[in-house]
Amino acid sequence: MSMKSLLTVGLVLLLSLVSSLAVANDPPPLRLNGSQKSTLHGGDVHVELREGDVNRGVVVGIIQAPLDEVRPLVERCWEYGDWRESLTDTSLVRRESSEVVICGGTAVVPFPARNRSGHFRVHNRTTTVGGVESFVSSFQYIEGSGNLEDMFGYWILQPYGPNGEHTLLKHELNVDIGGFLPGALVRWATRRTLPDTVMGIREQLNRPWRNFSYD
Repeated sequence: MSMKSLLTVGLVLLLSLVSSLAVANDPPPLRLNGSQKSTLHGGDVHVELREGDVNRGVVVGIIQAPLDEVRPLVERCWEYGDWRESLTDTSLVRRESSEVVICGGTAVVPFPARNRSGHFRVHNRTTTVGGVESFVSSFQYIEGSGNLEDMFGYWILQPYGPNGEHTLLKHELNVDIGGFLPGALVRWATRRTLPDTVMGIREQLNRPWRNFSYD
């Protein structure tokens, strides 16, 4: 194979890799079944937890405020410590572009483990998810910046309600703290931390739950 052909193949492979990474960076569509909708429409949240080497938690809930009001709270990762009980010492380390920032913070972990801290690359953007124009904020732990093994995930905000007057929120968190935690403590931390994400935004915006017909 000629050098020109090798360069062409290499370029194609590189472009394929970049393309696959770009697709992987987009979260999957946000779909709700009837039972989940009933839970959310009653003011509760839907929580999922999968334990393993990397613990995965998901929370979905409704914020009874327009997306434009909810977005700043999710976008400004350096202010998370103001309204998320599980995080402290959050800060803006630097801006890399109009959409990408590096934020720092400390996650409060239950005894006997130590709190975990580090820096995270956060990508905020407006994109289409499942055919719906959405705000997405994805984050990735920067290796070596703290005492975590890994942490990554995303937020999705979408208009919700008959006229899109409210916001549907999904937050997925994948974390490997780099040490052992008993399963009961993992479940306690995750099931407290994830619902408090939705409840914290409601409280911060002073939007307590009110009965509303979403059907």
